[in-house]
Amino acid sequence: MRHNRTRVDEHQLRWPVRAVIALVAVAVLAPSAAFAWVDMAAYEDDFDNYPAGIAVVDGSYVMNVGELHINITNHGLIGSNAGATCSWCDAPSAQWPAGSGIEYLYSAGLWVGGVLLGEKLCSTGQYEREFRPLDSIEDTIYEGSGGRIIRPAGNELAGGKRFPESGADDDEDGLIDEEILNGYDDDEDGLIDEDFGQIGNQMMVCTMYDNTRLASEIYADHTPLNLKVIQRSYAWENDDADDFVAFEFEITNIGVADIDDVYIGFFADSDIGSRTRPGRAEDDMAGSYDGLVQARDNSWVPVSVGYMYDDDGDGGEAPGYFGIAFLGHDTDPSGMRAPTRVKLRSFQSFSGQQSFDQGGDPTNDGERYELLSVEERDRDVAEGKENDYRFLVSAGPFKVLPPGESLTFQAAMVVGMGKAGLLRNCAEASLTYYGNYFNFDGKPETGVNGRETRICLGDYGTISPNPIYSFVADYMDTSCVSQQFVLSQPTIKQSDLYMDTEVNDYCIYVNMDNCFECARQQGKTCTVENNLISGWNCWDPEVSDALKTGCTGIGGLEAQVNWLVGMAPPPPGMRVWPTDNSVHVYWNNKSEITPDVRLNEIDFESYRIWRADNWTRPFGSSVENGPESNLWQLVAEYDVVNDYIQLRELVNGATLRDTLPLGANTGLEPVMYRPICLDDPQYDGLLEAMTEVVLADSTGRYSSMPSLYDRNGMLLPQFSVLAPWQSVAYTVLDTFFSVVPRPMGGPGTVEKISTEYYEHIDTSVHNGFIYFYSVTATDHALAVQNNGDVWNVGEGLSGDPGSSFIDTSPGAEAQTPEERSSQGTNIYVYPNPATRDALADFQELNPNADDPTGVRVCFANLPLARNTIKIFSLNGDLIQTISHDGTGGYGEACWNLISRNGQEIVSGIYLYVVKSDDGAFDDFIGKFVVIR
Repeated sequence: MRHNRTRVDEHQLRWPVRAVIALVAVAVLAPSAAFAWVDMAAYEDDFDNYPAGIAVVDGSYVMNVGELHINITNHGLIGSNAGATCSWCDAPSAQWPAGSGIEYLYSAGLWVGGVLLGEKLCSTGQYEREFRPLDSIEDTIYEGSGGRIIRPAGNELAGGKRFPESGADDDEDGLIDEEILNGYDDDEDGLIDEDFGQIGNQMMVCTMYDNTRLASEIYADHTPLNLKVIQRSYAWENDDADDFVAFEFEITNIGVADIDDVYIGFFADSDIGSRTRPGRAEDDMAGSYDGLVQARDNSWVPVSVGYMYDDDGDGGEAPGYFGIAFLGHDTDPSGMRAPTRVKLRSFQSFSGQQSFDQGGDPTNDGERYELLSVEERDRDVAEGKENDYRFLVSAGPFKVLPPGESLTFQAAMVVGMGKAGLLRNCAEASLTYYGNYFNFDGKPETGVNGRETRICLGDYGTISPNPIYSFVADYMDTSCVSQQFVLSQPTIKQSDLYMDTEVNDYCIYVNMDNCFECARQQGKTCTVENNLISGWNCWDPEVSDALKTGCTGIGGLEAQVNWLVGMAPPPPGMRVWPTDNSVHVYWNNKSEITPDVRLNEIDFESYRIWRADNWTRPFGSSVENGPESNLWQLVAEYDVVNDYIQLRELVNGATLRDTLPLGANTGLEPVMYRPICLDDPQYDGLLEAMTEVVLADSTGRYSSMPSLYDRNGMLLPQFSVLAPWQSVAYTVLDTFFSVVPRPMGGPGTVEKISTEYYEHIDTSVHNGFIYFYSVTATDHALAVQNNGDVWNVGEGLSGDPGSSFIDTSPGAEAQTPEERSSQGTNIYVYPNPATRDALADFQELNPNADDPTGVRVCFANLPLARNTIKIFSLNGDLIQTISHDGTGGYGEACWNLISRNGQEIVSGIYLYVVKSDDGAFDDFIGKFVVIR
């Protein structure tokens, strides 16, 4: 078990929220579950072919900030083969709710089919894992959070701001989000990932290919399409968007020949239920849905999803529906415009108990391509026909994918309570993908009356007279409007055009998604026959923008930003310090200084401190991925002192504006904390020196204290003023760096806000038990008035404690030499005797591969030193050796009752010896009793 047991020195208060560096394991383990058409060689890869273990096979990369936890790999697999035996199998596969141990996925993967030189081919991520990384150290998985790279660590200059955030052009080169989060210098400017564009609270990016040598060796019959696939996954923490994980695939032809008739698909094998339930895969059902679903903003959203569910909910354990929803794709490289909505071309469900011709699993590329390309949907599985199904959803065709060209495709894995909950969450995923529109060009006359698409004279070449004048002003999708409707619109005149300095051309905005907007307003597909377009109002300047539900290109907002949802302020950086029957929780003010992503306004309202206890570690969960959401309890909340505006309509029709207090208005002063190193006399002069360093960094190159040395170990010239303090701990330097502000100055000077710190002490805890802590932030709702004023109109969004947390165990403080001298030795073991009931009461956990017993005894009041604990039987046999570092002040160490030979110990009396590396502490011998 991993616990945060090092005492936090009060100056160690600048940290990424969950900057856990996971070392990629090199393993050759095979799942025990076998399927009719699974090539088991796929699970017996020689991962040593990847230098430094580039293929991530340890289950350490999990999308885990929302309620749906999904394991991500960079070798084709999405999920973790839950319930099988492999190095990644213990990770959450598609666990919902988070921490529950209930899985909705065995495995999933991307399928891409096409015709290459006359041959129908298909490259897959599952079951055959034909997509693989290259063998360079950079070709691993990259994780971003809060606009920074969390893993792999080391790139402090990377920037993930994206429009509409201020400073979205991280590297100030005039371009936004031009980098791929992949460890390479994609824009060839000498910098790596400096402008990658953070999406969601958590994002992961990996790059794979279908033509690697290893894939060819494992799958001898595999003929690659020569594809490069960039896989991005996104997750959000807030309640409206925490039941899905979004995926975006960029598929590039890296071969030398055209790929014709391209289809893109998503394969999934669900196996729904608890990992511990025998035969959980045998009673699944499958189906699909295509239609309009009303979303939270009262608009109607098209939903196209294939799904699976458990026939009986596994006794109520698994009542959810798991689906893969298609959200969008870009323009066919051949020039065919993408539709305004993406529908499933094909939905196929099948099992391994029949031949392919009878509805069973495909076994070769031809059969897989047939499933991708067939334009039909299997019927929903009928009642009483439950089985071990898998399903495939697909979209296409794309007429041709030439060499060097790419397709981008968006989808989401979604879970909801029952079918209605699934469809509702699919609608939220679609809204998140649609994002928001913004006034990017600063011109109020562009993006009005439903016009969101820019057309410029240069788009039509040098043809004269320019054919743009042959179109009506609202050049539109005519599939839902009559010819008379089109002809009734005024034609484009030269006076309608404006000079667009971005492209140095005369342009006009037109409405090309009118049928899509019509469906979003009417809740039905709009056609020429039903004339629902008559109720569509996006074009009407007489209708206020507030009443134009589902419209784009209104209010002067012409630029769409996808994957954007209103979010609570990001969680602050946090640390915990466990002490005797208490836990100190520290955090910084990151949440207070981060503007709202939509309005670019500071809208912070409060900090909430959460604790989760009584955790039993359900199968498939871990301390890294957190406890069940229902275990989190609010410990305290501290909010800013402010008011909000409430409008009331009186009987006489007048409007009264009330100003009311918002929240408890505790203020933040009760939890303000000042790091003690700032007032330590040994650091006199450091604040002045650090101020000089910060002010010299006028462009804001450093967000935290950088290394003082170059690669040769020489002090960098810009840090020469810090030479007297170069031996000081990095955490001290970073704290001084964080508290020094840099005011907005001349051109090019980037403001730096001083970091502030807070502390809350929780005394309602017990030594030895595992507790999870989280600090989240809330905001208040903002409303923009007609005159441009922004009003605080009430409560806003709240962060989810499951998105950022730390686990810890309070315990006795380490004994100092002075305490040993005055009080004597008081080392003891608890529980003692360690009976079955006592061990169960001491937070017994479900066993896992790292902890096969789930029980433990703890050694308390250990010395303030580096200690070795040796445990012996009464016969003198050495049972186990435990190392403990008490130099940080934490005086406890725990043992899971497993011997050094990997066996669970039996009942008996055991002796232990504590040896310290500090001569002030004599060896101590004690005993304890185990009764099993």
